[in-house]
Amino acid sequence: MTEHEALLKEWQERLGLQSWRIKLNPCVIPCDMAMQNVDGCTEWQETIRTARIDILDPVCYGERIIPFDWEKTLVHELLHLKFSLVQDVENDMQSRLMHMYIDDIARALVDAKRSGKDGT
Repeated sequence: MTEHEALLKEWQERLGLQSWRIKLNPCVIPCDMAMQNVDGCTEWQETIRTARIDILDPVCYGERIIPFDWEKTLVHELLHLKFSLVQDVENDMQSRLMHMYIDDIARALVDAKRSGKDGT
């Protein structure tokens, strides 16, 4: 099992997403991403609990204000699955707010894990 697969398994369990069948593409180049200018992208079907998660290849990240964090990006994408039934992609304002909230939660969860404050 690769490090990426191990992190996927760990976070699926932490977030209660074990019933989802997820295909992970851990190092995707920007032109192969479904969306542009993103660190990760997820396509899913909540009714049958399947998803594909693409995460940007870190070498393609470039220089930005915030350093690339593969694990945080994975958690962010998994949280989209957790909230899949309450997301309205047609509503631009709700979509933007949801992304902001998901990013805040992902950062908090990964920071808690790394600081040992997550109870494990």
